[in-house]
Amino acid sequence: MIGFDRPLRPHWIYESLLLAKPGQKLSELTLPFEDIACELTGKEGKRKVRTVLFRCFIRDPNNRYCVRKNLELKKLSEKYDPEFMKPIYLMYLIGNTDTLIKISRHIFRLYDFGDTINQTLLKEKMVDSFGERDIVTRALRSFVQTLEHFGIVERSDNGVLLKQKLTINEEQMQIMFQLFAKEIHHTPQVSLNHLPKSIFNYFQGPDVKEVAQKYNGVYWDYQHRMSDDYLMMF
Repeated sequence: MIGFDRPLRPHWIYESLLLAKPGQKLSELTLPFEDIACELTGKEGKRKVRTVLFRCFIRDPNNRYCVRKNLELKKLSEKYDPEFMKPIYLMYLIGNTDTLIKISRHIFRLYDFGDTINQTLLKEKMVDSFGERDIVTRALRSFVQTLEHFGIVERSDNGVLLKQKLTINEEQMQIMFQLFAKEIHHTPQVSLNHLPKSIFNYFQGPDVKEVAQKYNGVYWDYQHRMSDDYLMMF
């Protein structure tokens, strides 16, 4: 299980992507990131956050020292503002991080929106399933703080409230479907009836089949079958 040992804020992701250049050495982003993560104090804390953010969003999976050459999120970040990109970042982060998918499965198995999350119970369930207590504890704490930064959970005297889903529009949904197919699922076919709850349950928006129909012939071929509805990406 790869650790997720530091929380992330949406604007750190946005500003880092704007600075990054495909093929660039990651070391060239070290000093600029000091200014981006202005909420943090201490070089060690900034280094660890930088490591997590770069691994999840920027680093080339085949070369740990360079920015990935195909940086689709950078193109989107240049086109849209941070608020528009926020749910897209969260979907991408969870979808590409097995640890966060596993935590999300437990969250939605145990809780609904409006419930208070018992982090002790959640940690016990995670440890029972996956072991590695220290990694699980750090990842759970960091992910809950990340969800707080994204506005999904809220701290109260009683604990952590699973407050609300992020609202998305048709354009954000079609971008999510494309990213899910190409950079998470790694297949041109997306099943609309079996979208993973661990990734997509954090969002609420228009009817998925209406969006599928609206962009049919533009971004994908929408196929309705007896057993399922599929998008075949162009």
